[in-house]
Amino acid sequence: MRFKSLLLTTTSVVMLLWNTNSNAQSTSKIDGVAFADYYYNIKNNVSVEKDRNAFALRRFYFTFENNISSDLKVRFRLESEHDKYGTSAKINPFVKHAYLEWSNLIPRHKLYLGIAETNAFKNSEEYWGYRSIEKTIMDLNKISSSADMGVAIKGDLMGDLVHHWLTVFNGTGYGSAEVDRFKKFGYALWITPAEGLILEGYVDYENQDPTGAQTASNLSSARDYIAAEGYKTMKGFIGYSTSLFTVGTEAFWRTNEKSGVKNVSMVHDDNTGDYSITSSTSADVKRFGYSAFGSVMTPISNLKVFARYDFFDQNTDDKVFTKFDKTTGALSGGNDDEFTQIFFGFDYVPQKNLHIMPNFILKSYTKDGKDSDLMGRITMYFKFNSGKIISE
Repeated sequence: MRFKSLLLTTTSVVMLLWNTNSNAQSTSKIDGVAFADYYYNIKNNVSVEKDRNAFALRRFYFTFENNISSDLKVRFRLESEHDKYGTSAKINPFVKHAYLEWSNLIPRHKLYLGIAETNAFKNSEEYWGYRSIEKTIMDLNKISSSADMGVAIKGDLMGDLVHHWLTVFNGTGYGSAEVDRFKKFGYALWITPAEGLILEGYVDYENQDPTGAQTASNLSSARDYIAAEGYKTMKGFIGYSTSLFTVGTEAFWRTNEKSGVKNVSMVHDDNTGDYSITSSTSADVKRFGYSAFGSVMTPISNLKVFARYDFFDQNTDDKVFTKFDKTTGALSGGNDDEFTQIFFGFDYVPQKNLHIMPNFILKSYTKDGKDSDLMGRITMYFKFNSGKIISE
């Protein structure tokens, strides 16, 4: 029933947009992207995960766009994917984008209203070029959502040299309604001093009130031992791309304000056998990560090689704790929580818009005694496009 209702709603929206401004010429387009895998866990630090394998649909986009006029465009995008291994839930689509794009309300700028793309990692994702293999490091580690509900403005400040993108969003991502009275402010500024070269800086901030009367729930990505009183992010990105190769690197710093504890004192209750914290000091939890990637054409026709290296530290301070086990009294946090990931593969394009990509993912942990994970996959990626549809 859920799928039928959403399908009916989607059809109604498409027909409404198609007939919008019926007295004037408008253009529409339907397109989509899909990527699916066969994967095999060659080794894994969790024994039950070893040898696990499956065919999986990891992403399917169905997008409708309509140019209401020369300056107004509407996008409506559905996304669907398989649930995690072992679940019997059917694939259900959900709304990923639903926005109005208004060009030239401010010269050389576009205004976005609705559920639209965020500005945290869009540029680095485009340079990476292999979202079909994996999300960028900020997206993968839930530093920011790829889409959110609100308003944004994007454009050029100095011709084709300086560009910027300001967003004011709920901060909860595309899959959730607002949960508090605060908004997330994000700003990206980048320069393109030469063809194919980009240098970008990004910041965001959102205040939080974990115990406020208007806080329906706490944002999960800003919760560690307790919910944060606010969070902020900074990022830098450099990329360079030519027809033969692409390279890029980005680094980010994320702070969840007062979501961890330090200077902890505790007591043991002989009656219950549990420990309890008697005093502590609130502390910021800081995350750090960086990623470096590249791809290059090979002498073999239609074949590229790509690789990426990620490092991520969930909590950079070993003396700040984010978990407490009342049974043992153990505190854990920033000590040995780092990990690295290596992505490597080949991209073969037998036909236009079809990619077949054998690839490997190696994940290694700094914690002593924790074995690494190795997955092998064959990924297929394709996209389709209706071309321009003109209606009177």
